[in-house]
Parts: sequence; C-alpha cells; structure tokens
Amino acid sequence: MKDFLDKYDTVIFDMDGVITSEQNYWNSAALTVREYLTSKKYFGAQDICATEMSGDAVKIRSEVFRDDEIISEFKSRGVNSNWDLGYVTVLTALTIGSAEPEKILTYVKGLSENILDEYDSLAISAADAIGKEKKYTERNGELWRGMRDCFQEWFLGDEIFERQYGREPNESGKPGLLHREQPIIPMDKLKTLLYKLSLSKRVCTGTGRPYAELITPLKAWDVEKYFAANGLCSYDDVAAAEKELNKTALTKPHPYMFLKALYGTDYDDKRIISGDYDRSAIGRTLVVGDAGADILAAKAMGADFCAVLTGVTGEKARDYFEDLGAEYILPSAADLL
Repeated sequence: MKDFLDKYDTVIFDMDGVITSEQNYWNSAALTVREYLTSKKYFGAQDICATEMSGDAVKIRSEVFRDDEIISEFKSRGVNSNWDLGYVTVLTALTIGSAEPEKILTYVKGLSENILDEYDSLAISAADAIGKEKKYTERNGELWRGMRDCFQEWFLGDEIFERQYGREPNESGKPGLLHREQPIIPMDKLKTLLYKLSLSKRVCTGTGRPYAELITPLKAWDVEKYFAANGLCSYDDVAAAEKELNKTALTKPHPYMFLKALYGTDYDDKRIISGDYDRSAIGRTLVVGDAGADILAAKAMGADFCAVLTGVTGEKARDYFEDLGAEYILPSAADLL
C-alpha cells in the first residue's frame, strides 16, 4: 500500500468514477433528458420507442451532453447525483428555450462554480418559461421527482423498477442499464485493494447512489465484506435526513455524506448537522473521489482528499484538483496499491 495511507484510520470512497464505472449512469441521464425534451408525455411532441432508445444509449449521450462536455461542466460545479445531472440539464434547456447542446453548454459555462447556488434561480426561470409555479420545478418538486423516476426506469429496467417501487413504470419497454455494470479498475486489483485496506482501516462509501444500486455491484463482485457495516452512506441516507431535518441540499458538495460515513449510518443526523461529533477523527480520514463535489465536500468536512483521474475529465482534472488543494492525485484507485 502507499505509505501515506498509514496516516489514516478511515478511508471513504466515492463510488462512481472511483470504484464503479459511471458510464451507464451518464447514459441513463442522457436517455432521461432526451425523453423529457422530446416525448409528448413531457415537453416534446414525439412518440418514443424505449427499446430503440436504450439500444442507442451511447449515441444519445454523445448528442445530449455534447461528447460529455456538459457533464464535465456540471461536475466541476459540484453536481454529484446523476439524477441532478439530468434535472439541471432540463432546467437549463427550459430556461433558454432550446434543447441544442451547444447553447446549453454555453449557458452552463456562465453558472456559479457551486451549482447549489444556482438551483433556486434555475427553478424560477424554468418555471416562468413553461408557465408553472416554482414548486413544480424546484429540487425535490414534481419535475425533479418525475425525472428521478424516469432515470430509474432507464437504469433499472421494467422488472427491477416494478419490484423496487411496487408500481409499473410510466414508460415500459426499458431493459435496464444496471445489468451492464463493471468496476472502473480491474477486478483483481479492486479486491486486493479493499481487502488490504480492510485489514487495518474502516472502509466506507459516500455515494449519490441509492442503497440498492450501491450494494448490488458490491455483492455481485464479492467485495461487500470489506466495507464497514455502518459505513455505506448512500443517497437513501441523504433523502431521509433531508426529510427529517427539512433540508433540501445535503448531497455533495455538502459534507453530510462523508460525515455520515465516518461516524456511521446509525449516527444521529441532528448531531451531524449541528457539529456534535468527535472532530479529531476527521484528521485521520482520507476521502477518495473523482469529482468536484467530492473534494468540495471533503474540504468542507476538513478531511484529506485523494483525487483519482478516472472521472469524466480524466487527466484534464489534475490542475483543477491541484488548485483546490488535493493532498494526493493518482491515476486511479488501483494506484493506492
């Protein structure tokens, strides 16, 4: 293991772009955006064929996100959840009155470096553009919830969606991209890394994935056993805390997810938000991530950060992480070995 790991008792991994590949999440986000902007069920005028769209997922992603440039811009501004990636793309399209990726990209480049500062204004402008009240377009509002469900239909597929949510999908015929999941680093290295870390450290996650989508690949790859039982912080924890505390933005770049992973998913949310925890533990914690939201959350928390260049921008992200003060920058999580 890298010598610098001796400093830490806890290692918290982001999942997508670090352990799991984010490709099928981005594909699902692109399919969701395309459906919302073109289907007559939403803001378009076309009938869609879910099976054909699913087969063209990679091509559609290239078109919708302009060869991933739009993803890069949103990620660098702190968008972490892929539900939010689709949501803010549609808000932008509604705001500017155009679904043209070039125009969306130009607009996004003018947004704040912290996208959370923009959510309310985007929701208001999008609502005005379509003649709706802000409560329809705001995060966790009707539009966001509908896009979340649409995303889940694309990612999970009809069968798993119905089993997980107890209802039929709004648009049937989606086979599900979840079944194509692969780790982003070689499987043997992933298993060796997690095993060696688990011998002397508490291994955790802080991910925007819902728990079911977090645990499914970990079980399939037989690596769940290397993680702390109460260290798997997922979007489900965020949603529960937001509901309990009447908060609307506890996803990264807010530090909540990493704090929850560090102190345990059984640790009281009110105590986390109020700062009632052993702060000395943070100095012995390393966060490993690939995106702007990860390093912003780690720095807000006060933890050291190891950037891995397996995210959407790859090696181009090096300067960004250097500017934000990442303690370590590695090509991939495998290079912790």
